[in-house]
Amino acid sequence: MSKVKKMVLNEKKETILVWLDFGPYSYINLGIIKELKELKEFDFIGIVTTHQDLSFFQKQKFISFKKLFYYPDCYIGKTDFNINKIKMIEESLDLDLWKDIFSERSFYKFWIDFHQFTREEILVIIEKSLTFFIDIINEYQPKKLLMQQPGENVSNLLLYRIAKKMNIETFLPINLHLKNRIYISNNLTSKEISDEFNKLKEESKNELEKYDEKYLEKNEHTETLKIVSNFDSSIPTFSKKINYYLKRMSLEREPTYNNLGKTKLKLLKNRIKNYFTIKKRTKFLDVNAIKIIKSEKFFYFPLQSEPEATILALSPFFSNQISLIETIAKAIPIDSVLYVKEHPIQKEKLWRHVEDYKKIISIPNVKLIHPSINSLKLVQMSEGIISISGTTGFEGLFYKKPVIIFGDEHYEKLSMVTKIQKINNLSTEIKNAITNFKFNQNELNLFMVILNKLSLAVPYASMMKDGVSLSSIQRNGENFDVTNSHFENFIGKYSDSFTLIAKAILSKSIE
Repeated sequence: MSKVKKMVLNEKKETILVWLDFGPYSYINLGIIKELKELKEFDFIGIVTTHQDLSFFQKQKFISFKKLFYYPDCYIGKTDFNINKIKMIEESLDLDLWKDIFSERSFYKFWIDFHQFTREEILVIIEKSLTFFIDIINEYQPKKLLMQQPGENVSNLLLYRIAKKMNIETFLPINLHLKNRIYISNNLTSKEISDEFNKLKEESKNELEKYDEKYLEKNEHTETLKIVSNFDSSIPTFSKKINYYLKRMSLEREPTYNNLGKTKLKLLKNRIKNYFTIKKRTKFLDVNAIKIIKSEKFFYFPLQSEPEATILALSPFFSNQISLIETIAKAIPIDSVLYVKEHPIQKEKLWRHVEDYKKIISIPNVKLIHPSINSLKLVQMSEGIISISGTTGFEGLFYKKPVIIFGDEHYEKLSMVTKIQKINNLSTEIKNAITNFKFNQNELNLFMVILNKLSLAVPYASMMKDGVSLSSIQRNGENFDVTNSHFENFIGKYSDSFTLIAKAILSKSIE
């Protein structure tokens, strides 16, 4: 046998840890690692979060996992915790555990109708999760971690944090503020794009490809995935909605922490309550929110949908949007008002409490704008955009508006963008952003060139929608076990996209 062949045989396969998650995320991840396997030999360690998905991954024939873990096993039935052990892990890995705990919508503020978590219950879950992830990493020594949407829950956020601290390469497909474009990031905020822009902006003095104001009107900005509402709008009558949910609730719920307290009777009562809640809140908005925009000086603050990882995980100290609005109102110039517009997607999350809307309306220099008003029109008419993060700030650049943000964004290094570091300087920062604003076309051109260069042409929103449909087949009892043929169709449809993602991961890998 030749020396080359011996080397190949003796080469140890690299291990990739995959947070398979559940439903659509799990199908997308499986598609990616299938293509990775085609390009290079890897060992895969998978973590799933539901029994349904565990069953699917055990039966599928596309990837042979070295080991599959069911994440909830680590904490289900456990009641004890060691605060000293948690503290030791927090200090040794330099984590901020309470900051991440508050990002979990099941623990605090959101989705607590069924169970109010105690500090002790939370710490049990946190300790067992930390130990679970660390033990897997120590035993299998993965070099890479692949996951979707860290921050959607505290578990995948903790895994991401631990991996980063233990020098594991992280690969996160992130939806950009461009339609059908994603970026394979090594961190939560796509900081690499900002870094690349910073590096090249001094080198690039020539005029680059121009992106005109019609760019947004061509629907080239990001596509939003519509969430399934509490009462599916496709079901025509109230009685049919009830029958639909009775059928769904006949399925056994997994004993995970986000299902604590969810009895069938409580779920039904909750669905009925939500139906009337959304009608009440819709009526309040229709009566009290402004639908006709007057000619006046205003700054535009778009409310972000809640609960959402971009708020809870990426902007944890600015997550109280109502309080932030009041702070901004104190800082804007005397001749201006603040327009606050509800996010249309918030309807799928029952809108906000009427009391929140009343608080906004009660601020004398703030106006609540109806969610039906075109956001781009508000951007175009405004004096500037003030936003936690998100697409609206990015859109403002195309209309030559000063942009002020509080959270991390991949466009934050542009000179037209002001990132607020200290809230007590807000008034000065807003004044400076207006007074010193100078639109720089070349910067925007360069940034767009970099975005298109670094990102991938992948219809992520469409993949998610098809993944949700595939998940529904699995979970609604129509075909509980997702067959290989079902998944084969999904894989075939997005084969080119999965190949692109897999190649991008390998190209970014440290050999």
